[in-house]
Amino acid sequence: MQWIPEYRDDVERVERFNAVARITHWGHTVTFLLCLFTGLILFLGGVDWLATIFGGYRGAGLVHRIAAVGMTIMLIFGTVFGFKGLIAWIKDLLRFGVNDIIFVCLFPLEFLGFKVKIPPQTRFNGGEKGNSMVTPTMVILLVLSGYIMWFPSIFPAGLVRFAYPTHDLAMIFSTVMVCMHGYLGSFHPGSGESFWGMWKGTVRADWAKHHHATWYAETYGDKAKAE
Repeated sequence: MQWIPEYRDDVERVERFNAVARITHWGHTVTFLLCLFTGLILFLGGVDWLATIFGGYRGAGLVHRIAAVGMTIMLIFGTVFGFKGLIAWIKDLLRFGVNDIIFVCLFPLEFLGFKVKIPPQTRFNGGEKGNSMVTPTMVILLVLSGYIMWFPSIFPAGLVRFAYPTHDLAMIFSTVMVCMHGYLGSFHPGSGESFWGMWKGTVRADWAKHHHATWYAETYGDKAKAE
């Protein structure tokens, strides 16, 4: 069984994500997963087998903090060197409209194997826009609450106490979103081509035209060529 479709360079391809976006995405992925697994050791308790992988509880704590700094660096890197792309991303999220609502309503049927007609989508479909709103919010909460917990002496005691449940809840919500994003963006039948967009930067033109018709028309279609 082949989950991710084969990469084909014998067909027309279009750029979906540039190098800065891809570096930021994968850098965030690695640091988030390191923070997640080392954080689970402290969150769950009694998982000595997991702690052993990181050299014990002290080692897990060290890796957790190093990964947290790495995540912060990746967020700064993406903001500074990909500022233009960040603004374009935010603008696309603000285009959330009727077609996106219809997509969100119909996608569960498509997910279950039913054939449905999805309305034209922009660069990010309705589900991706939802993920793009929730996940970054949770990550920002994780980072802020994490640093407050790391350096409690420089923050008010009430804020420190509030940081602990905030960190836990943000971890739970972000983990759920990351799991959904990982599956739907890579292994779900029909959307696996998007994996290559984030790995090599390009996707098949026919896939882009079908899954993101509005974005394709505005970026690579006749409208874009005329401009």
